[in-house]
Amino acid sequence: MIPQDFDWHNYNKSQMKEKLLFMRLLRELCDLICQPKHQKGRKPVNHADMIYALALKAYLGFSSRRVHSDLKLSKDLRYINKEFHFNTLLKYLENRDLKILLKELIETSALPLKQVELDFAADATGFGTSKFARWMDIRLRKDSVRRMFRKCHCMYGVKTNIVTSIEITDGYTHDSTQFKKLVKRTSYGWTMREISADKGYLSRENLEFVSKFGAIPYIPFKSNVTGKRARNSIWRKMYEYFSEHKEEFMEHYHKRSNAESGFFMIKERFGSSVRCKKSISQDNEILLKVLCHNICVLVQEIFLNNIDVDFKKCAEIYNAHN
Repeated sequence: MIPQDFDWHNYNKSQMKEKLLFMRLLRELCDLICQPKHQKGRKPVNHADMIYALALKAYLGFSSRRVHSDLKLSKDLRYINKEFHFNTLLKYLENRDLKILLKELIETSALPLKQVELDFAADATGFGTSKFARWMDIRLRKDSVRRMFRKCHCMYGVKTNIVTSIEITDGYTHDSTQFKKLVKRTSYGWTMREISADKGYLSRENLEFVSKFGAIPYIPFKSNVTGKRARNSIWRKMYEYFSEHKEEFMEHYHKRSNAESGFFMIKERFGSSVRCKKSISQDNEILLKVLCHNICVLVQEIFLNNIDVDFKKCAEIYNAHN
């Protein structure tokens, strides 16, 4: 729900100037990428320029052919040194090292909001693919076909919907298996006060892991759960708080809804499905969507909260914790 005192004037300015600022911030972020030394053989593509081109393609929602004119404009503005052929763009999406680079760029791009975000929420969503799989429907006793999908697991800052950590898995991977990774990677440079998640993440191990970082886990308990066997543990404390002060507990827990808002923002803006055929390309395509989302959030916060974006300083903070 939008507050009554929302700053529409500055929000409108951020949307009017978003594309130009997006291109500048994207270039500054890509400048953090180190190009490996070339020793022999054919000279490889410039990784920073290639990631810039792929992210711009994801931002505009164009095909690899139609984005060519925008790459030419970027070259004229000296954001890239070369206009890549559309086949080169598609081929680079299959690079496994790109997945690691994009995850690091996403996590670094969120750090300018380090002073704004203290509370976080974890959730996951699926992105559709063009592939289908056959399976036996036991109830109907016949073969069925269902669309395959990739699952995106994210940790969000609840105030701005910035993505602080991310994992991409097969569509049928359980959400809870990725929770520790999201918490740990969010701890790189962030002060975590609260972490909320739905019942699918509930386990003693997950609650204890969150408490190790000094944060309070707000994960609601299932109806068949008791706190009797847990002595002086975070499980027992949170269960008692949930049972005796449920309304107050749920106020904290419902910050998790901002994670759903974040996924809606990404899918509404950049699409809820991927076009690539191979799983590694699909993962990279999803990561590019999330990277574009983070930069768009930064553009908005520059106007609404006058934040200062210094990616070099953010990279130093990020690297110090890795």
